[in-house]
Amino acid sequence: MCGDLEPENRLADDLYQRFLVQSQAMLARPSVGSELNRYLDGLFNDLLQRCVRDSEQGGDESGYSQMAMQAQVLARLAGFLAGHVALNEDPMRKAMEALMLGYQEAEAPPERDHHGHDHSHGDHHHGHHHGAHHDGDAHHHSHDHGHHHS
Repeated sequence: MCGDLEPENRLADDLYQRFLVQSQAMLARPSVGSELNRYLDGLFNDLLQRCVRDSEQGGDESGYSQMAMQAQVLARLAGFLAGHVALNEDPMRKAMEALMLGYQEAEAPPERDHHGHDHSHGDHHHGHHHGAHHDGDAHHHSHDHGHHHS
């Protein structure tokens, strides 16, 4: 039925607009911490900026469709990289935790958290950036998600 497509398109448009708003908020956050953490934040921001730019210039695909496919490609890349990490470092678990943290960040209100302030402080249990570089104090884990290269 033709009427059934409109709510789906409206939902896709709403989800895509939310992605754009949250992306801008994520990109506006300052990078903090060690040189490695700043590098990881920069890499996250570079990839996010590329995803936003490409989805905005999507060509035949809607921005939403392109963004949805980008998630699959980046998950594949995460798996490829994790597949080259020593098994004793538990790369699959760390990759899945980072994936779930990103999913949690996507579910948060786009500009403000539930307390009405910016996410850039550390007293919440979900981190402030992509979260894969924190030392465990930003969430309930006692590890660093494997970003120490000694």
